[in-house]
Amino acid sequence: MQTLKFTPYKHFHSGILKSDFLPFLHALKSLNMKILKFTLLSLSVIFSALTFTVRAQTAKHCGADVMRQELIKQHPEILQQESDLAEFTRNFAASYNPRAGSRSGPYIIPVVFHIISQAGTENITNAQVYSQMKVMNDDFNKRNADTAQVITEFKPVIANVGVEFRLANIDPNGNYTDGIDRIYSVQTYTGNDYSKLNNWPREKYLNVWVVTSMRDGVAGYAYYPGSVNTLFSTPARDGIIILDDYIGTIGTGSPFNSRALTHEIGHYLNLKHCWGDNNEPGQACGDDDVNDTPVTKGWSNCPAPGSSMICTAGVKENYQNFMEYSYCDKMFTEDQKTRIIAALNSDKSERNNLYTPGNLASTGTEDTSYNLAPPVAEFGIAKRFVCIGDDAKFKCITDASQVVTYEWAFSNASVLTSTARDPIVQFLSQGWQTVTLKVTNAAGNSTKTKTSLVFVSYDHALYQAPFTQGFEDPFAFSVGWGSANYDNNGTAFAYSNQGAHAGTGCAMLNNYFANADHDIDEIVSPGYDLSQLPTTQRTLTFDYSWASASQTFALPTPDSMNVYASTDCGVTWSNVYKKGTHNGTATLLNAGSITGYFTPSNAQLWWKQVSINLPTLLIKPNVMFRFQIMSAVGGNNFYIDNINIGALPTAIENLSSVNNVSIFPNPTHGDATLHLDLAKSGNLVVNVFNIQGKEVMNVFDGWLNAGDAQLSIEGSAKLSSGVYIVNVKAGESVIQQKLVIQ
Repeated sequence: MQTLKFTPYKHFHSGILKSDFLPFLHALKSLNMKILKFTLLSLSVIFSALTFTVRAQTAKHCGADVMRQELIKQHPEILQQESDLAEFTRNFAASYNPRAGSRSGPYIIPVVFHIISQAGTENITNAQVYSQMKVMNDDFNKRNADTAQVITEFKPVIANVGVEFRLANIDPNGNYTDGIDRIYSVQTYTGNDYSKLNNWPREKYLNVWVVTSMRDGVAGYAYYPGSVNTLFSTPARDGIIILDDYIGTIGTGSPFNSRALTHEIGHYLNLKHCWGDNNEPGQACGDDDVNDTPVTKGWSNCPAPGSSMICTAGVKENYQNFMEYSYCDKMFTEDQKTRIIAALNSDKSERNNLYTPGNLASTGTEDTSYNLAPPVAEFGIAKRFVCIGDDAKFKCITDASQVVTYEWAFSNASVLTSTARDPIVQFLSQGWQTVTLKVTNAAGNSTKTKTSLVFVSYDHALYQAPFTQGFEDPFAFSVGWGSANYDNNGTAFAYSNQGAHAGTGCAMLNNYFANADHDIDEIVSPGYDLSQLPTTQRTLTFDYSWASASQTFALPTPDSMNVYASTDCGVTWSNVYKKGTHNGTATLLNAGSITGYFTPSNAQLWWKQVSINLPTLLIKPNVMFRFQIMSAVGGNNFYIDNINIGALPTAIENLSSVNNVSIFPNPTHGDATLHLDLAKSGNLVVNVFNIQGKEVMNVFDGWLNAGDAQLSIEGSAKLSSGVYIVNVKAGESVIQQKLVIQ
């Protein structure tokens, strides 16, 4: 193991670089100069005012108070926890002198950044994280050069808080880490408590989750220590979640946005907004329980000092405070320091363990030495859906600065191995593909295998519309269909022989076990040839049944259903159906509240039918459909049955024309016999497809009377060794069986 000695972040220059001004100069160029109706007092005043005007146009607010209020509605008992911490803080402040200090060194807090991405620009570099660490440490230790710009009234109370942040060097399992945890997940688009994946123990680390978008359009949020002290599941919520472009001063970040994390850490250490406990400044004069920050309405812009005396006559307000929204923030005050130190000495949410010698040793942050960590393998893909033979472009999201060699392994692909960082391969068979990446540096290596990252479809339609899929045979679900469980959790679509609306089978999402809001699961269909559908039959219908496990299912929830269609093997998708819970009505949860494990009967009252008119642009020779469910905690199971593409409406009880299909012998060394039990007379078509979806044999195409029938499959004469699909279509029933020729 290599050990490198260094001073954290010493490679960042403390002065202002020319590049720091580039965002301002570009914005200035695009300004409508008509808005600049100022008295030209001095060049510096004009420069300052312009800077704040440009910045305010793009500033996002903090979501801490909104999230806290939601917690209080669910658990009003947290108010007592906050009150207890407030009393402790008052008692602590009575005996603490922030100017004299009571420690010989800083309070050191180990930090882990969880970068949640889909392999886009939100997968920020280690260097961008390092630049953010410098900003945080400068701000909390009064090393930020812009304290010189603090107005005269507040210069005497600018605090050196004495809190130092260090990236963890040992993870919860005792392995060396660089303190940056990269996670490939669609939760990067959600940005709420359930996006806080892979939390490390809060008593040992400050968790920071970085995402690309957030609910309510905020930049980030954190909870007070008292808000998340004892509630069930809230230790996993404790920490900070923030947008990637509010991290650091380089990459997707900027110097302007980089103070947002300083602000959120303030909340994490029990600081309120300067105007009090609400999310919107400028509404009413309020207080933050800190003596040396004057009562204020709060600021979302940076005023001239003389214009800041709003709430108390003759008293300028502390609009340059890090807990404001002014985006000209430069300081904490001495009494804010006292409040922070009180939080670190309280046992609320275990903040008092973070800086202990034992914890610093167990997280590898007791000094500034750095043990080189093996890289952690993580990767994504440009497009999850491709056709056989199309390019699949993989993206390693492990930071390049941490990796020396890459070793990829693919199954059923044009190349089976690669040493490129971001390889491009073509897959040769249908279905979910297995991909493995091993990354190595001087400290070691790690390996990750994914089995549900890329879905490969046939490059041609597997079925001719009109077509009905009733999932009567378990094998039908595996022929061309794919179940997408993007976050590899406990909920996923699968075949079920319970709860069908008609016949014996259906597809089911076991949402009863959901443990996260906004969890996305999908089933993806094979291709259908819709090119011959008459205008009167250009429809997609299906039946579904969905219940809630919560008595409050009628309230707005994240539950939603989307149906997408693609004519190019999943390269692009069109939304053909969208529905979600809105306006206080649970429009999707048609089966009501079922507190136990939900399995519907086949009675119509448990089911709802959806009918979608397909646009002309989908009347193509190879069309795939994706059925996407976004579910919530407190939901229940979802069932889908009788997917009908272009077929004429038929009574439920008449959907099945085939009672039973079997093949014997199977496996076989030669011929096989197909046994059929037909529920009614009619046309029957039996074809055999190879595993690539190509038709290799027509067994029968004609009329058969109801009852038992037998057909011969000439395996020895026409089929080589391998696995085949026997497709039986009788009226609107389609059943598939696997046939193995040895």
